[in-house]
Formats: sequence, structure tokens, C-alpha cells
Amino acid sequence: MPSRLRWFTTGCLLLTTVLGAVGLTTAVGAQSAWSTIGDQQAPQVVDAAGLYQALTDLDGQSANLIMFGADGSLAGQRTAALSAYTADRTTADRDLQRATLDAAGNANVQHALQDVLDGMGRYQDLDGRALALNDAAHRPAGHPDPSAVADYRQATDLMRTTLLPAADRLVQANNDAYNHTYDTERSVLGTALWWTVALGVALLAALIGLQIWLAGRFRRLVNPALAAATLLVVVFTGLAGSMWADEREHLRYARRDAFDSVVALSRARAVAYDANADESRYLLDPGRAAQYQDAFETESQQILTLSGASISSYDTALAAAVTAYRADHADVRFGGFYGTEFHNITFTGERAAAEQTLAAYQVYERDDRTIRALADSGKLDQAIAFGTSYAPGASNAAFAEHDSALQKLIGINSSAYDQGVKDGRGELSSRIPLLIAAIGLALLLCLVGVRPRLAEFRG
Repeated sequence: MPSRLRWFTTGCLLLTTVLGAVGLTTAVGAQSAWSTIGDQQAPQVVDAAGLYQALTDLDGQSANLIMFGADGSLAGQRTAALSAYTADRTTADRDLQRATLDAAGNANVQHALQDVLDGMGRYQDLDGRALALNDAAHRPAGHPDPSAVADYRQATDLMRTTLLPAADRLVQANNDAYNHTYDTERSVLGTALWWTVALGVALLAALIGLQIWLAGRFRRLVNPALAAATLLVVVFTGLAGSMWADEREHLRYARRDAFDSVVALSRARAVAYDANADESRYLLDPGRAAQYQDAFETESQQILTLSGASISSYDTALAAAVTAYRADHADVRFGGFYGTEFHNITFTGERAAAEQTLAAYQVYERDDRTIRALADSGKLDQAIAFGTSYAPGASNAAFAEHDSALQKLIGINSSAYDQGVKDGRGELSSRIPLLIAAIGLALLLCLVGVRPRLAEFRG
């Protein structure tokens, strides 16, 4: 009998230890995953998208500065372009420094970052020379120095064929790293849930079996310590099991409901800046006007895909899609980054912000056709003034309004993401001490409940 009692006790203690180890190891792993996601990988995705945006706007503002030339009537636009150009260089340098610090351990990120770093110096040399040549020539607006245009062509080709694709790979690599952590941790939590339930049930069966055996052998109906240990195991299993399910949901909420939209919208914003830059390139360099118009069309389709639409039919197709959506919010007939967002509207105020962004995008797209119509009709000065002015009713004012609405929409999803991370971390912080206390007391009570019975045999 004492030998059996020791084996029973050892089995219960072993199961309790394993259950506690599974619970605490999973909890610590979940804390680590939240730190990796919240403090590293998500910010890296946002920074990489910001780098893309800063690089393409830098190139677009350079095109504006060359296009403005020495025209005094465009002094206001030139001042705004120069300010944006300086800010873009600062932002790009900052994001590159952050990316360099964060690149350790991720080969894909390192390769993409190296391509950006390798091309950046060459780009700055070409771009700086183009700006200097055109400034020295004192050319009128829309009639840049040919040598400056030649150097700018090389600079913008480098930007578009090397720097921007590398920056986009940087976004993708960081986003893939986040997705890997997300998938892995949700799988771990799912496995932990089943192990917690299985071990908890096995331990409960062992504790109840031990108490029945003791009651039969020692004629005591209840062992208070073992009964309390059984109750604590129930508490531990319930707390841990529900926490793993909750943590899986917090992860899904933060990633799928919130951050998927943050990624899509941040990329949409970066591509929108590229499209806006292509409008300036179109006006600056007539020899490549068709190329830059095609690029604008491609970027428009990335932002909001309308199957089969060309630049001449895009506005009509977009208007029809918007009308269908307003009649039925489930009828989303467009794809691209905005299609991703409109299929993932989740939070309070998000739909109104998304619709405001879409309406502003429509205005900006229509203004683009006005720019091209003015240029095609020989009114280049008017096209430049309309395309680069921030005055109400002008194209850049429409772009700024779209950008402001888009940032508000990103902010709603970013706030929801931050809340999801906070909730996931908060639940772990509040429950881990309870899990430690429950499993520790259960072990102690098992020993306390059995020790007097073993002492009877020694006596």
C-alpha cells in the first residue's frame, strides 16, 4: 500500500509539473512573440513603407524643382517643393538607419537594404548634378536645361529600377517576417490549448482517482488538501485554456483586422506619391511623356484595380464601382490596396474614413486628366500651375486632401492594432501570476494531502 501510494503521488506530481511547464512555457513564448511583433516587426514594416514613400517623393520633388526653373510666378510652389525635398531626404536617412539596425538575422531584409544603400549614393550624385545644372541655366518653367534632363533621367531610372523595387522588397520581407511569427505563434497556442486540456483532464482524473483510493483504504470521505489541489487544477486548466484561445484571437485581431489594412494602406500611400511624381515627370520630360503616363496608369491600378480600365476609361469605371458600392456595401467591384481595405472594414469610424478617402481619390484622378488635357493642348504653363499648386481646386490640393484622408484611415487601423497588442500583452501579464500561484499551490497541496497517510506507515 505505501508503494502504491508513492506511485500515485509521484504520477500526480509529475502531471502537475508537466501541466505547469506547458502553461508557463507557452505564456513566456507568447510574451516574446508580442514583443517581437509589437516592438520590432510591425514598426519595421511601417518604416519600410515610409522609406519607399520618402524616396519616390524625393524624386518627384526633384522633378518639380527642375520643371519650375527660374519662373518667379512659381516661387511659392518652388519653396514648397524644396521644403518637401529636404524633409524627404531626412526621412529617408532616418528610415535607412533604422532599417540597418533592424536587419540583423533576416537575410531577405539585408539583401533589399543593401540594394537601397548601394544605389542611394549614385542617385544623390546624379540628382544633385541635375538640380545644379538647371539652376545655373536659369531656364523658364517647363523648359529645363537638356543636360539637367539627361542627368535627371539617369537618376529617376535608378530610382525606379533599383531603389524603389528594393524598398518594396524591404516592405515585403519585413511583412513576411511578421506573418511568419504570427502563423508560428498561433500554431503554438493552438497546440498548447489541446495539451493543456488533455493534461488537465488527465491530472484531474489522477487526483480524483487518488482521493477515491485513499477514501477506500483509510475510510476518510474527503482529503481537504487533495480536494483543494483538484480545484486549483480546474482553475489552472480553465485559465490557461481560455487564455490560449484569447491570445490567438488577439493575434488575429491585431494582424488580420488591423495590420493587414495598415500594410495595404501604407503601401497605397507610398504608390500614390509615386503616381504624383509621375505627373511631374510627364510635364518635365515630353520625350518620355508616354512612359510616365503608362507608369501613372499602372500605379493607379495598384492603388485601386479596375479590371480592363485604361487611363481614358478609369474615371467612368471608378464612378460605376463607387455607385455600386454605395448601393450595397458588400458589392466591392475594385481590387488593389483599396480593395483590400474595403473588404476588411472592421472598426468604428473606419467605413466613413474609407469612403472619404475614396471620394478624395476620385477627385485626384479626375484632376490628373485635366493636367494631361492642358498639356496636350499646348497650355504647358497652365498644366504646371494646376498640377503643382496647393490652392483650392488645384491638383496638388486634391492630392493633399486625399493624403490627409488616407492618413486618418491608417490611423484608425493603427490605433486598433495598438489596442490589440496591448490587450494581448495585458492578459498575459495579469494571468501569468495566477497560473504560477495555482500550479505551485496544487503541487504543495498534493504533498500536504498525502504526507500524513505516508507517515502512518512509517509510524
